[in-house]
Amino acid sequence: MPRSAVRPRSRAGVCLATVAAAAVLLAGCTAEPPAPVPEAPVVAAVVSEAQERKILASVAAVVVEHDEASAAEGLRARMTGPALAMRQAELRLAGATGDERWRTDLSAQTQQVVLPSDQGWPRTSYAIQAQPDTRVAPALMVLDQRSAREQYRLWGYVSLVPGASLPPFAESELGSAAVTPDDGTSLVRSPAQALADYAEVLSEDAAAANAGAFDDDRLRQTMRDVEASQTGVPGWRTTEGTYSFAARVEPDLGLRAVRTADGGALVLGGLTSTQTVALGQEGAEIETDALPAAQKVLLGDQEPADRLRTRYRDFVALYVPAAGSERKITLVGFRHIPIDVSSG
Repeated sequence: MPRSAVRPRSRAGVCLATVAAAAVLLAGCTAEPPAPVPEAPVVAAVVSEAQERKILASVAAVVVEHDEASAAEGLRARMTGPALAMRQAELRLAGATGDERWRTDLSAQTQQVVLPSDQGWPRTSYAIQAQPDTRVAPALMVLDQRSAREQYRLWGYVSLVPGASLPPFAESELGSAAVTPDDGTSLVRSPAQALADYAEVLSEDAAAANAGAFDDDRLRQTMRDVEASQTGVPGWRTTEGTYSFAARVEPDLGLRAVRTADGGALVLGGLTSTQTVALGQEGAEIETDALPAAQKVLLGDQEPADRLRTRYRDFVALYVPAAGSERKITLVGFRHIPIDVSSG
């Protein structure tokens, strides 16, 4: 699998200005010196790169220690939110199917870190993994610290899309500011709206009202391929079958957004999606033996029926350009994990 291109980061300058006080003698009176102009605040990361790498090493150690489904509860020590839910689903599928491709490599070797500049809490940092293997896409990891007394925990992660270019970020020592979910002024659309619109586009593809605002991407192509594999089988038309796929934002998962050096934002958030295959012909049954291994495992011993519903947990990373840009919103990474299958 080709390496993901990461563009060089830009260097932002910091300017400090001071004004010296001066005394002026006028008509025998001494004028009050002007108040000093306060120095411009120095923009700097609130976590050093060395500290970040120690945090990542600690998280990775917990991931390695609890790398089986039976030990997944131990991940709570250093994982939370979408990352915890996805990892538990990955471990279940990897163990049940014997397919290690379900288990994302979350090793701590990184090629770049994006550190927070915001002084308060919660704080969020990002790490772009060094390529673990030429056949495996590197991961983009999101870490949260909810308060000063809590440890950083892995909140979410995606596999970077092969060939996708990440946006540039400020130098790590300067840090990068968080972007609020409703910031629709500095961006072509707010992070929350971009995520909601992407869920719509993922569901309806080219027919979606906002499809033109997004570049085509690997996840959408995957969904088209899956639909073709379901509806392209011999005899599909005679079964009077229907196929649907619908994604929606999972508000309980929240989202994270960070400013990029070009004024845009990297936005990460969770979705849930549902794929439904239904046969309209009386007496027709879906051939469960032909299902992918993951769906078979999740279906278990349920009886075959004329309907099969598969739920997925999705986590996506979108680049949202700055306001006024003619660039489209781009998917730079995702994770798409089946979590439940039901028949009937």
